[in-house]
Amino acid sequence: MDNKKLRKTVLLLFWFTILVPMIFPSTKAVSHSVNSSKIKYSAAQSYYHTHRYLSTNKKHMKISENATKTEPPKKFNPLGEIEFSKEKYHSLLQKNSEENETHAVSKFPYHRFDVRVEADIQPSDMLSLHWEGKSLSGRQVTMYAWNLNEDKWVAVDQKVAGETKFELNGTITADQYVENNKVSVIVQDQVLPSSKGYDYSFVWMTDTQYYAQDHPAIFKSITEWIAQNKDVMNIKYIFHSGDIVNKGKEEQQWSRASAHMNTLDVAKIPYGVLPGNHDEGDHLAYYTQYFGKSRFQNKDYYGGSYENNRGHYDLISVDGKDYVFVYMGWDVEDKDIEWMNDVLQQYSDRTAILSLHSYLEKNGKRNREGNKIYEKVVMTNKNVVAVLSGHYHGSKHRVDEIDDNQDGIVDRTVYQLLADYQKAPNGGNGFIRLLHFDKETNTIDVQTYSPYVNQYSYYDPIKHPDKDQFTMNIDLQQAKKMISTTLFEVNVYKKIDGFKVAESAAY
Repeated sequence: MDNKKLRKTVLLLFWFTILVPMIFPSTKAVSHSVNSSKIKYSAAQSYYHTHRYLSTNKKHMKISENATKTEPPKKFNPLGEIEFSKEKYHSLLQKNSEENETHAVSKFPYHRFDVRVEADIQPSDMLSLHWEGKSLSGRQVTMYAWNLNEDKWVAVDQKVAGETKFELNGTITADQYVENNKVSVIVQDQVLPSSKGYDYSFVWMTDTQYYAQDHPAIFKSITEWIAQNKDVMNIKYIFHSGDIVNKGKEEQQWSRASAHMNTLDVAKIPYGVLPGNHDEGDHLAYYTQYFGKSRFQNKDYYGGSYENNRGHYDLISVDGKDYVFVYMGWDVEDKDIEWMNDVLQQYSDRTAILSLHSYLEKNGKRNREGNKIYEKVVMTNKNVVAVLSGHYHGSKHRVDEIDDNQDGIVDRTVYQLLADYQKAPNGGNGFIRLLHFDKETNTIDVQTYSPYVNQYSYYDPIKHPDKDQFTMNIDLQQAKKMISTTLFEVNVYKKIDGFKVAESAAY
């Protein structure tokens, strides 16, 4: 080939290599970031990399720490968030996660990353999230991003922590997660779903008044179901928090209630009762006749009576865990509180649950009597971890944290529960509470179930996710929780549009 043809061929190849990519742009992602070969996370093939934001640069990223009662937090800006100190920001430069550990006991700790992205962000842009850090071995850790459409924290990735550092990665879109050039991400120590079932159960009944009056078949279905499932669910105890009957002066209602509760006696399942306002009648005459001290005094779990079982306490031990259940009937007075305190102090080494008829209102606030009991009984006895009550028609639970020794650190969490379904069809449709205890996780899973209609949850679980099922942690030696961060970064990817590809920049 002569020189003229050679030059022509070379020139043709040159223009071919220039024009073809312009006419048919590549669909592969092009990364221009520093050390891009080390980035294991990637965007879709139709995107290219433009910006990188690192946790070591405060100009574009604010990092905070906090701990909340729930995981994830229910709000975008939970109370208590504190920005990293200079020392903790410095720990990120040194990649020393031990220096920025956030610990908690009764709450779930998290690190928050508020990232300010460049003004060129577009709704179609995709953001790749990458976190490195540690937690306590065996704890589940989840990365959440704030979703604008759903107005909540949405899980992006999660892993169970081991002994060493690990990573979380995920991809989100700007249209759902970026507002005012900011994206917010948290990484939180989370509850690890139990790998097994529960160990034993308690059952909670309340306000059975209309069953005793008009629907005895429902009353019968409840106690028979409990007896039949004694071994299946390993049921160790049943609470009844009052209003056993509707009209305390009508003996027929008491006779019915007594017969159906006798099913539990025959099945040899421990249980306790108290008188509600509908049970009073003539000075509790029928209550004490059918459910007074004489009915329980020979049972080995029955600790002692107060005013012929207007109040009493039961002593239950399950798998080495010792409980004291303290009951007090309607209209609690100072002398009743004094007796309750005496019992709780005598059995201060046992985990205590209070059973009352009236305490928590359906708006989640304690009533006047409830506030008095909280201040004079719950606050003053370190072993109290839960209060059960009925009376008000509805379902609610309240959680209070108590610093017993006033050192600024929460020592225990007290769960206060209201459950009264008597406004449902047929006087309640047979709904009761199931409390499933899991020793491995130190938790109680609370569920609402009706043996009569064979249905879980009275309230719609989608509209009201926390009304009929939730989890309590009652163990005073609660599992420690921790989160620490080595690195967090956000990478922005834009769709290839055939124009010049922008160079990426690290921030």
